Amino acid sequence: MSETKRKRQTFLEGTFVLLVATAIAKVISAVYRIPLTNLLSSRGMGYYATAYDLYVPIYTIALAGLPVAISRLVAEKAAVGRYKDVKKILNVSFKVFLVTGSVGFIIMFGLAFLFTGDYAITVFGKEISLHFFNKGVLPGIIAVSPSLVFCCIMSAYRGYFEGMGDMTPTGVSEVIEAFGKLAFGLSFAYITLAKTGSYSLSAAASLLGISISSAMGTLYLFLKYKFFSKKTLPKSYIETSPEAESGKRILKSLIVIAIPIVLGALVTNVTSLIDVMMVQKRLTSAIVKHPGYFETTYKALITSETAMAAKSGAKFSLTKDLPNALYGCHRGYAFSIFNLIPVLTSSLGVSAIPVLATAFTKKDKAEIKSNIQTMFRTVSIIAMPCGIGIMAIPKGILSLLYSDPVSIDIAAPNLRILGISAILGGISVPLVNMLQAIGKERVPLINIAIGAVVKIVFNVILVGNPYINIKGVPISTGAFYVYICLANFICLVKYSGVKLDIVSMLLKPFMAALVCGFSAVASEKLLAYTALPLKLQTLLSIAVAGVMYLLAIAVFKVINKEDVMTLPKGEKVYGALKKLKIVK
Repeated sequence: MSETKRKRQTFLEGTFVLLVATAIAKVISAVYRIPLTNLLSSRGMGYYATAYDLYVPIYTIALAGLPVAISRLVAEKAAVGRYKDVKKILNVSFKVFLVTGSVGFIIMFGLAFLFTGDYAITVFGKEISLHFFNKGVLPGIIAVSPSLVFCCIMSAYRGYFEGMGDMTPTGVSEVIEAFGKLAFGLSFAYITLAKTGSYSLSAAASLLGISISSAMGTLYLFLKYKFFSKKTLPKSYIETSPEAESGKRILKSLIVIAIPIVLGALVTNVTSLIDVMMVQKRLTSAIVKHPGYFETTYKALITSETAMAAKSGAKFSLTKDLPNALYGCHRGYAFSIFNLIPVLTSSLGVSAIPVLATAFTKKDKAEIKSNIQTMFRTVSIIAMPCGIGIMAIPKGILSLLYSDPVSIDIAAPNLRILGISAILGGISVPLVNMLQAIGKERVPLINIAIGAVVKIVFNVILVGNPYINIKGVPISTGAFYVYICLANFICLVKYSGVKLDIVSMLLKPFMAALVCGFSAVASEKLLAYTALPLKLQTLLSIAVAGVMYLLAIAVFKVINKEDVMTLPKGEKVYGALKKLKIVK
């Protein structure tokens, strides 16, 4: 059965499904994260963020490369009608994921006790402490670690469905996960804090919700495959398919593709792990150098932290509790908003893999060029106004979502710095996926490794400087993304062998985004003279900026007819946009 006879979602259809699902999941996550942050404040979010930042790199090592490898191999086999191979790929990958998830779970548990205990090793006669985290992080690490097993199993199914050109199961499972976090994580956190008064246990209770939500998503995908897989892959397709390759050969193919991707993702996420292990230590070093500067600069935060510590019968420590609180301000407030953009645009990369892999297998350069340009245009339309928007009115956006003015004042400058990283971060994930789709898995590995070194060097120099301290973290993040985006873009152009239209892909969306940013700033300044509440001023500023952005998209002709026509019901959408003069 040929690939052309089997209905697949187009690139933008798949993207549309994932974008809608991701948007819904993000709204649900915001409903979860915003009250959670207000509940836990900087102290509790320090515990939450530290545990979560340890979890993410291990999660990535356990499953980062294989979903991409599964999706790509499934797409390639389906493109030439080898459907028995498709089924065998899922069976092999399921077993592999079960092993990697279990190993990740064990490692997470081990690190939890090792890095929160009073352990040390001796290297060349010098004792080096292994105590990286506040002991209050331990319950959170334990609570979130079971999620590794469920996420690994879930990713095997996601890779299969994505490779078959069906993004809907992935999207639905993301929504289920988000709802599970909201229902269980938030309620558990409120109940625990009310019952115990412990911010450490409350953060752990919210992280337990992640494990439960992962189990819910896994159950959905299992049932989807068990009862509806015949619709995705009818029995007649399998019967007419050539005999499958051996399990060993499929496993080897998966590993060959996955290892560079895993290593690349590992390097990316090791920077997060280094942040969580390095930033608080560097902040402590800076505080020891100049305690008076920190006592003056963060007087309000210290007062707030002292009061929270007193509630649980503890005493505030400048060198232990202030680094945790500052890290909580950055990760819990500024970074959580920044991270919405790369997470949203990562859907584009996921949906691009099977489509590009198919086009690359068939050596269809016109299709390769079309999909790459559509991806860039789409991700730019999403990421650029968001990034410039958070640069324009960071404090207003934080005040709209959170209630702690002390943490907001600290997080706002960091969020402004993260604006440019949000744009580059939004572009970087699909960029890596595109290179993976055309068989250049090792290229992002090299570029990301170099970028990681850049970030580490910036962290060492800037975060340890008492006068820069926590502001050094977003600067190092920006340096990381600038390098990897430039390097990966150059490599994509080189290895894809296509000439890309920079003006339509990047320049036009950027000009429209600038209009959006200037409109937000101007509106905020004008509305400041009114008696309207601050939150209403921010909402109106965002609304004005959004309207001006849509007008700018129409004026600069950012959207092409070809992009619109590949959407679900593309002809009707194109007709409506043409009447509004948004497209030609």
